[in-house]
Amino acid sequence: MKFFQKNELKLLWPFYLDALLSPLLYFLPAFIVVFLTGLELSFFQIGLLIAVTPLFMLIFEIPTGAVADLYGRKFSVLLGISLEGLVVLSLFFVRDYYLLLAAFAALGFASTLSSGSKEAWVIDLVKGKGKNLSRSYFHKSQGIDAFALVISGILGAFLVKWFGMSSIWLFAFFSFMISVSILLFAKENFAKRKVKIGRSFRGLFRQSKETVSYGYKHPVLYYYLMATFVFVVALSFGISMTWTPFLLDLDFPAHYFGYMWSAIAVIMMTSPIISSKFLKEKKEKKFIMIGFFLSALTMFFILLPKRWIPALIILLAVQFFMMLGMPASKMYFHRFVPSKLRATMKSVDSMIASLAGIVAMPLVGYLVDVIGARYTIFIYAPLMFLVIFIYSRIKEEEISE
Repeated sequence: MKFFQKNELKLLWPFYLDALLSPLLYFLPAFIVVFLTGLELSFFQIGLLIAVTPLFMLIFEIPTGAVADLYGRKFSVLLGISLEGLVVLSLFFVRDYYLLLAAFAALGFASTLSSGSKEAWVIDLVKGKGKNLSRSYFHKSQGIDAFALVISGILGAFLVKWFGMSSIWLFAFFSFMISVSILLFAKENFAKRKVKIGRSFRGLFRQSKETVSYGYKHPVLYYYLMATFVFVVALSFGISMTWTPFLLDLDFPAHYFGYMWSAIAVIMMTSPIISSKFLKEKKEKKFIMIGFFLSALTMFFILLPKRWIPALIILLAVQFFMMLGMPASKMYFHRFVPSKLRATMKSVDSMIASLAGIVAMPLVGYLVDVIGARYTIFIYAPLMFLVIFIYSRIKEEEISE
């Protein structure tokens, strides 16, 4: 059986090559909090910096989407990636806090130009060219990207050790430029459309209102969306902004965060495979609750370690159990959403997740400053038990699928 369909590589080779090469130098997420900590910022200030990027993504999602409709997906993606590259390059030089805020906001704006447009670019390109070619691309590119991230963390640990922490911005810049250089050669099917921003907003508002109303009245989706909000808040307590000061306080070498990034990438690759072996059809809710329960229970042990090795093992175990439930969560969501509302409902779900992160990150930073990283991380556990409780309130028998 062939790995690639007929003409798949001919059409999509730039996208596959981009998925393999550009992440290799993009180890920025592994070290960004370490870098910001080195600037002697408070964690509340760091939380504001991290929150401003998704905030500007939320604000500019629709206006920048119109750029892709007016000038093409390729133009929008290449423009967005180029701007992201220039912003991260500027961050190599910037140290003033307010300039940092402006740069992180610009990063959010730039990323909206490429985020959804790249997927649309591929879908338009393969339309009518092969059976399930778009699905094939998304599965393969995610696998290639995850593999590249494993290598990226190891490479990042080596490069940061030799060139210093501030070099993460230069390597991120090169990552974006590699992406632009490769995607320049990608083909595009584009038919220019007349776009009116005002009409787009009104149409989105109507569709969103209908979708939110549907979700609010739905006996499953109402609780699912509520659980999404609490889950993202919980996740904000159990990610790098809390991990970084906690592990550094336990004498974790700063460049080792690259190795940790690789370990997380391995978990991201393997946990969906493992969950697919045990997940049974229409048993998603139970599986989600078990995964989240094990994740929350494991986090209780975070109060014990005095050395970084057992602390890291606990944090990675929490991540593994949490990731086990993620594929089931996505399947569960789509099981109850009608086709005509699927795209908008997914947007509502993403918007709720973004809002939760925007609200939570400054709060998390403030608590790290006040009570310390260890106890802030621990808050993840009771919040995840709240997520489980919300799932337990779902009565699937109240709806006929």
